[in-house]
Amino acid sequence: MMKNKLVFALLGVCLTSGGTVAFGQKLYPVLGALSSQATPPVFSGQIRRPMFGGPLPTLLKSWTLANGEVLPGKLATVTVSALNTKTPGTPESYPPQPNLAFAWDAIYGQGYFAAHILGGKIYQGTFTGGQGTVLQVELLLDGQHGVAVDNKGNTYKVVW
Repeated sequence: MMKNKLVFALLGVCLTSGGTVAFGQKLYPVLGALSSQATPPVFSGQIRRPMFGGPLPTLLKSWTLANGEVLPGKLATVTVSALNTKTPGTPESYPPQPNLAFAWDAIYGQGYFAAHILGGKIYQGTFTGGQGTVLQVELLLDGQHGVAVDNKGNTYKVVW
């Protein structure tokens, strides 16, 4: 009887609590100044509750950087219809971009974007912080992996 009360109490807290919660969303710098640090920083994503409100990628609310800067934003489903051939890390590749084809190819191998993403749907969003950082994120619809670039020349692998 006591176990049932505890389970129901915990369930009630989980379902009614507000705010955000981190699950496993991480940004790993793979190109740019952050990736060349002795211990590259790993950034965490935050999602909004309720936990049963839809696919995790669409619940993404913000990213928190190592310096504490929070970058709020949201993801939307978009259809990718063009190939964007910028060079990662150059000012021309800074967000916002129509898509991050160049980042997908840099992280997952040349031609990955054209073979696996072009013509399909992905999650895409731009997240802007109060200290001037702009981050553009793209995820596959399975939400398990993706890429991101910022306006400071860094390219990230996104892992959920």
